[in-house]
Amino acid sequence: MFKKTKYVTAVLALTLGLAACGAPAEEAPEETVDEGGGAGEEAVDFEIVPEEGAELLLWSDGDEQLIWAEQMAEKFESEYGVPVQVEEVNQEDAPERLATDGPQGLAGDVFASTHDRIGRAISAGLVLENFWPEEYEEEFMEAAITATSFDGELYGYPSGIETYALYYNTDLVEEAPETMDELFEVAKELTEGNQYGFMMEPENLYFMYAFLGGYGGYVFGEDGSNPEDVGLNNEGAVQGTEEVLVRMRDELLPGFANEDITYDVRTALFEGGDLAFDINGPWAVRGYEQAGVNFNVAPLPLLGNGENPTSFSGTRGFYVNAYTEYPDAASLLAQFITNEENLLEAYEITGALPPRLALTDHETIQDNEISVGFLEQATHAVPMPNIPEMPLVWDPMAAAFTEIWNQKADVQESLDRAVRTIEQAIQEQQQ
Repeated sequence: MFKKTKYVTAVLALTLGLAACGAPAEEAPEETVDEGGGAGEEAVDFEIVPEEGAELLLWSDGDEQLIWAEQMAEKFESEYGVPVQVEEVNQEDAPERLATDGPQGLAGDVFASTHDRIGRAISAGLVLENFWPEEYEEEFMEAAITATSFDGELYGYPSGIETYALYYNTDLVEEAPETMDELFEVAKELTEGNQYGFMMEPENLYFMYAFLGGYGGYVFGEDGSNPEDVGLNNEGAVQGTEEVLVRMRDELLPGFANEDITYDVRTALFEGGDLAFDINGPWAVRGYEQAGVNFNVAPLPLLGNGENPTSFSGTRGFYVNAYTEYPDAASLLAQFITNEENLLEAYEITGALPPRLALTDHETIQDNEISVGFLEQATHAVPMPNIPEMPLVWDPMAAAFTEIWNQKADVQESLDRAVRTIEQAIQEQQQ
């Protein structure tokens, strides 16, 4: 049984919202006055309980995620008496299927999605808001909350967070460097013949953004949602490019063209034990382990300004279908599978890093140094923007970085050209 404090206006907004998007509206919960209410609004306490006769459909990814979801379905039914059927639906496809299956009553009551795919479904009124936003804002990483919110409202129930961090070969380096200056110093000493200290593909904004952002650059405004404010050529973005990209070219890889340094090239070098430092995500762990590399993972080293690099993060979350016949039961299921106990089980079964703050110190996770490295970096990460204008950013920035690397073009001028191209493309898309 869960208790939640809300205002009458919020209850009415939820009911009207369900009716507006075509979902059946339920009766407002029984209200009781709470003397702690805000000025001008009547506060109410009410409990969320499953609707009588509720039955739910949960859409889940396959493989280990499916195994975990099936266990959650059994546990939820045991605790609440609500049967839950689990169906395998890829989290990348779920929002699009919701748009077609939701109005017909065929979609999952609860479904998983990555944060960069859910924005359109939310804006179309296909997703219910999170019933417990205050609790989630207190108990989850800020990046996960930001990623699963839309227009300032929390919709998702975050279940996993992913970002990139620093891999280091422990046969070549005893411990991770604390600063980028130290990384470059050690990398320079280890670069000899076919062995390299540090390598990262120059044109890839996905990885480069950590350093631009750490110096004050940004993509779309402070929260990644304002396409009218592109900050990829501001003073911080220029400094980040000079301090990492230009320095890597001049000090570590002077004989390489941009085209010589691909993701596959540096991955193969690390797998072969010929690269000391690699910036990569958790998806690379299994391959490196299978290659027999002795390695560890640490957060990205501090920048010259003393700040942490702000890597892009991706958040997986569960969402409630606005067309569900059982919004209370479905919301309880989403909350249930993202509680502390069940997200720990998700980590143990799937390896997905939980964005719950309390779990970052749990002994099961703390015993895994690789997980600790990624989680620590995740606390400094920012959600990759998920607005429709984001795809227009990648190619112009890749062209700018390539020009800077190959032609030693002026950093400010190259980034200015990229931003002008991005802004023009945004204007054309909005017409």
